[in-house]
Amino acid sequence: MKSVRVDAKALVPAKAQAIPLAADCQTLTSFRKIAFSCLEHLEGNLAGALNGDDPEFIHQMRVSTRRLRAAIRLFAPHLPPDFSDKLLPPLRQLMDHLGKVRDLDVLLAEIAMPVVHALPDEPGLAALVKVVTKREHEARKAASRYLRSASYVRLILLATELLHHPSFVERATEETIASFATDRLKQLRKKVLKLAKAARTDDPASLHRLRIGIKRLRYALEFFGVLFHSGKTLRRLLSQLGALQNDLGQLNDLANASLLLMRCTNDDARLREVVSLVDDWYNSRRRKLLARVPERLEKFQRLHLPTLN
Repeated sequence: MKSVRVDAKALVPAKAQAIPLAADCQTLTSFRKIAFSCLEHLEGNLAGALNGDDPEFIHQMRVSTRRLRAAIRLFAPHLPPDFSDKLLPPLRQLMDHLGKVRDLDVLLAEIAMPVVHALPDEPGLAALVKVVTKREHEARKAASRYLRSASYVRLILLATELLHHPSFVERATEETIASFATDRLKQLRKKVLKLAKAARTDDPASLHRLRIGIKRLRYALEFFGVLFHSGKTLRRLLSQLGALQNDLGQLNDLANASLLLMRCTNDDARLREVVSLVDDWYNSRRRKLLARVPERLEKFQRLHLPTLN
């Protein structure tokens, strides 16, 4: 795909916007609005991802892709045959490219650099950062090539074509979004409460499953945001969910950091020692995060969904 010259300094990362749904809007119409909003969010960050250095553009493209995948999962029972089978594989390919860049951005900025600032006299840290930086640049170039490729263009065209397919024409008996949202949110809350009950601080896999469950509930609440009677109640719920998700996300980042750093060392014994140093440095933070989880889980189990209009 031919590049277009853009003033990178004038670009600002685009974030997800509220989706204008009406309570009596039919389900497939609502899904189309949500899906097109996700695609607009994705495309709104493309120029910045290709022409700027701010990692937030890639992050927002990743968020928009996750939101679209979450919407497909949420509305799966109502979607036309083969919709998911056709669209999910190229979305996974896009997520693979964006995820590699984002993971290395986080590894560099939020994991490695704080240790460098705290231990400036440790020479091995500079060498490790250099290796991670090189990997991040390579991943960013690979993502840029994909975003400029025909594969990415075909993904956008495919998504647009599928969303305009005649199978999306509403039927008179189609369920309204208010009814659908009520049922699905109850199901999601029940699932997350079950995951919260099963979560243990000594079982990282259980915390990871809970984090994913919370994320899916948050996306659904955001999709249906305009349908709720009280925006204040919704914001408070999203804030509380976000606090728990943030702690679980940090724990997940720390758990993945050692694995990613080890992959960057290429079996260099000196760098592997530095990775151990980084891991040890975060032990205190890891313990604090884990100590907060039971209290946040207790608060979460008392949460109720806001009332729909």
